[in-house]
Amino acid sequence: MPIPPLEPQVAFPKDEGLPDLDRLFDNHWVWHAFCTKLGEPEEAPKRIRVLWLDYQPGSSAIACYAAEWEWGKWVVEDQFAIELVRGQSETFFHYPDDPHLPGLRLAASAVDAPELLAKHVALSPYRLRVESVRYRPGTRAVLRHISSWRQTRLGHVTLFVRVMRPRRVQRLLTSAVLAKESGFVIPRFVGSWEEGGVVWMTRIPGATVRTMIGKGIPPEPHRVLDGLEKLWSATIESKQGRPLNLLADYQWTAGLLSRSLQGDGACRILQQATDVLGPFSKAWRPSTLAHNDFYDDQMLVTPDGEIALVDFEETGPGDPLYDVGNMLAHMRWMAWFGNAAEARESYRQRMRSAALDRFGWQSQDLAVRESHALFRLAAWPIHQLRDDWAKSVETGLELVIRALEEAN
Repeated sequence: MPIPPLEPQVAFPKDEGLPDLDRLFDNHWVWHAFCTKLGEPEEAPKRIRVLWLDYQPGSSAIACYAAEWEWGKWVVEDQFAIELVRGQSETFFHYPDDPHLPGLRLAASAVDAPELLAKHVALSPYRLRVESVRYRPGTRAVLRHISSWRQTRLGHVTLFVRVMRPRRVQRLLTSAVLAKESGFVIPRFVGSWEEGGVVWMTRIPGATVRTMIGKGIPPEPHRVLDGLEKLWSATIESKQGRPLNLLADYQWTAGLLSRSLQGDGACRILQQATDVLGPFSKAWRPSTLAHNDFYDDQMLVTPDGEIALVDFEETGPGDPLYDVGNMLAHMRWMAWFGNAAEARESYRQRMRSAALDRFGWQSQDLAVRESHALFRLAAWPIHQLRDDWAKSVETGLELVIRALEEAN
């Protein structure tokens, strides 16, 4: 049987802590692991694609793959992952079996999920359809549970299902309480299974603000700032919510980039960025309740014109300027790497001006936070691993420098 190619072809610098790292991108080794654990299929897949890489230099790495078969007009894929941990043998897991997400196997099964719904949501549908929305091996998954009944007049109910490591469930529930202090609509929690790391939430209809920006019909910046201002003004009890840790985020990103980048040009740009962002990250402290991961794809505009916040897990002590700076960074990133660049850059400028005028902030304070958020985004192509990932990382760092120059 032919050995399927692995796409994209990836080469990382040698990692002494993870000497087998390069095997994650060796099609012979990956295919052997697949066949050893699952058995050799009757037909070899057309290719194996690397979907996601979670890499902690010197410590661990999880690569997620999709084996793809082309059957006429259809592409059928089978997802699996391989985990490397320093000093241990590799671990192979096959979706939806994930040792870090104990509830995923049952929640992702149309056979087993109805029992979970009956027990934890008090919902007993006649028919249940399960759809996978997103999967990050070892970290999280998002599913849809679409319930229907014999009587068609009852229609159907769609719930979003968040699957995570069990210890994160209480953190999510706490962040939801804090996020309610904002002026945004948020999903309602209808059930949870803490031991399995599973939470069910209502679906909010609408289009993302990111989509609306691309279409040229985004909400006015002050409508977005209205909700944020209410959040920032809310009182928070001592030790309630997990504080934003800019220093840890900076150190992790700097370590990943320094391990992954090759070439003098990219390393020089990285040094330029760290010369400024290192001292800033060490000196920064949280000041108020904040969202801490705020950007345009976290919000929906509902059919009634309300703004809904659909992801709020990081809500806790943070920094109002960083909330806005993070959104500006995502819009600058999407203007470069996405579509509708002119519309996105125009909205970024409007949001920036509105925030500076409304809150009386210093331009350079906002710009350095935007650059910090861009620095974190610059590591994103390493996770996604497209063919041009190294060039995308370097371009991302150039955007960091551009934002820093605006701070001067």
